[in-house]
Amino acid sequence: MNHNGLTADAAAYEEIARDTRARQLQAYRLREALFKGLQVESPESPEDRQEALEKILQVVKSFVRVARSPFSSSSPNTPPSNAESPLHNKPDTPTNTTHFDLTELATHQLLHDEDAVGGADEQLQYFLLTMLRLSLTCPFKDVRHTFKHFLQTLKANGITPTPQARHLSPSYFIHLDDIFSLETKASRYTTVQYPRPGNISYSPWSADENTSNDTVEEGRKEEQDEQEDCAKTGSPEEASTTGGRAADEYVRQMLVKTYIDEGRLANVFRVIAFFPTYYEIYHTTYSKTIKSSIGPLPRVWRIYLAILVAAQQRCQYLVSLLKLEFLHVGGDPAWLKGLAYCPPKLRPMSRLILVLARQPWRLSEDDIRALMSNTVGSALGESWSKGELVQAVVVIATFLGLSSFVLGCGIAPELDMCGGFSVTGGGKSENKGVEHELDTRTTMVRATEDAARAAASHATGWYDSNIAMDNDDDPASDDAWIATDDTTPPDDDSTRGQHSPINQDDFEQTTELISKLKLSKDSDLKQELLESLEGGEADTGQRKLSIKTSRSVIERPRSPVATRSLDGGVVYDDLSRYVDPVLDESIEIKDFDDEERQHYEEFMLGDYCYEDHGYELVNQFLPDLGEDLVEEFDEAQSITDWSIFHQVTEAAVDTSPLRYAIWYRVQQILGIVKDDYNYDDISRYLSRRTSEYIKKVCQQPDAIRRTDWSNIGLSLRPEEKCHVNLLVASARKQALLCYGLSILATL
Repeated sequence: MNHNGLTADAAAYEEIARDTRARQLQAYRLREALFKGLQVESPESPEDRQEALEKILQVVKSFVRVARSPFSSSSPNTPPSNAESPLHNKPDTPTNTTHFDLTELATHQLLHDEDAVGGADEQLQYFLLTMLRLSLTCPFKDVRHTFKHFLQTLKANGITPTPQARHLSPSYFIHLDDIFSLETKASRYTTVQYPRPGNISYSPWSADENTSNDTVEEGRKEEQDEQEDCAKTGSPEEASTTGGRAADEYVRQMLVKTYIDEGRLANVFRVIAFFPTYYEIYHTTYSKTIKSSIGPLPRVWRIYLAILVAAQQRCQYLVSLLKLEFLHVGGDPAWLKGLAYCPPKLRPMSRLILVLARQPWRLSEDDIRALMSNTVGSALGESWSKGELVQAVVVIATFLGLSSFVLGCGIAPELDMCGGFSVTGGGKSENKGVEHELDTRTTMVRATEDAARAAASHATGWYDSNIAMDNDDDPASDDAWIATDDTTPPDDDSTRGQHSPINQDDFEQTTELISKLKLSKDSDLKQELLESLEGGEADTGQRKLSIKTSRSVIERPRSPVATRSLDGGVVYDDLSRYVDPVLDESIEIKDFDDEERQHYEEFMLGDYCYEDHGYELVNQFLPDLGEDLVEEFDEAQSITDWSIFHQVTEAAVDTSPLRYAIWYRVQQILGIVKDDYNYDDISRYLSRRTSEYIKKVCQQPDAIRRTDWSNIGLSLRPEEKCHVNLLVASARKQALLCYGLSILATL
């Protein structure tokens, strides 16, 4: 073919690609506009959400009538368009509206355009996945119930393959009963306890310990009434799908605000909600880091940098979440093919990420100067400015820390993303999630379970026989619309929470630790607590500080929850494409040990620390974020509930020595030393096994498994284990900021 022919073919391809992209965006924006109508809290006018719900159902029913077989590459026989079913609109149904707005026009075009990308099948798939997610994670009951009933009806009538959740809890390691409910009422009515700053001795938002029995009985009566209503409507019991720990109004409003702002209540934030006061601060810093318009780096570049970090850490959860955001804000899908397809200016960041992740003490001024010069690129404009690098370091440190938390806590995939759902009746399929809606149509090879495991092993470097594929058999339980799994939750500490059988060694270690903490000479925080209580007695009467468990010490049966026997850390994509393979081999994970000390100096916090020096540089290019990060670190260190495990005692346990031991052990691993900290406290308060766990979460979080979570070296409640991971993640983030910013400050 001659040159002109090649040019003509290329031009035709480009035209097709542009047209395809336009259709993808049209379909996405249609769905986004429809579901945006649900992101309102209007008690005075509940008809607003009802109208949005009716419009969504109308559109989805239209897709159901014309779709062939969503979630499948095959096209099995489907009911004819005039088939009678509860989902096909009748003239007298409330979802038949008389007006024809722009949304209906767009839907009409997608339904009847044979050339539309993915056609009705694909669009129905994404609608059903969004409905599945909201049926279980939306904080508004009317939305959950409407979508649950719709999906149940779809499945019961065999109208179309229907997605089901593979795991109801936001974490593989934490049972749903231990997660805050999406409602202020749950199946267990007890005083709401959660860690908070040390200067707050009891929650100002939740019921106090003097809550009357009448209030409890009233709550139980209302719960019984709700269950009777559920029985009439066929809806499942709320507590079995929304969380078993009662949330107070403060937590409830925090979750609602997140959903209204984001349109998604992500699993990672549902777990961080264990620490409500920290959640508020972290959500602010996270939004300023990745979502806001401050700073010299475009949002698309920041998100892509975060993808590179998450991929290097083999954190599939964050890669999927960030990929979705990257595409939705207009990122070029070609970049997602790998590091070789992104702008040349971004490619050298792979080295910076690897050094900070594995050997941060080796980061040198030469490394930074190379990025700021034209030597790393092939053209002008490919060098990095100081402000861009400051923002890049903040992004990298944030997502290295967050990866430690996500992988350490076993955060499960989002319900509408790959790994979060399965399909019954659709045949073996790729089951791509919504994160693939706007990408280039590259096929994931998952023909058989063996092939899938081989791909995961190639991508991650480890083989895990627990990587479970989709189960197409009809589920046995009545709640099978929620999950296709026929397995029961593993009967171990990881899912049964604080009332699981206790490891005797861990219990003895915990008891010994409590004794050490009570005998600690550093009693400043204890004194502050006592003064706080004495000052509060004038208003609250003879209030005593009661260290309680999150629910009664009497064991209650767990709600049956569908789960997968997954072990965390599952990878579905080839994440190695986001990492420079040569650098990945040459830059190894190391400890700052005696051998390293022969060549590199320790980083002394007395010379440079974030709270005294680093925040000023961040504020210079990212206004207010520097101070917000100081507050974030302080909050992570100070939150406490003055107890360990579920000891019921009138004597508060000051856990600050333990918290500081975790914090400075992490930074010690990374080569950072605090001049005035007594490092003997690390061996005093951390057992060998606990120290090993901390090191693993810090350096190799992708290797964390259920057995690690269950054998942390201490008998801890689920939220206490999450706090350990939070301390590790925050200390790591702060340490990496110190390394990067201290060099940038000298340039």
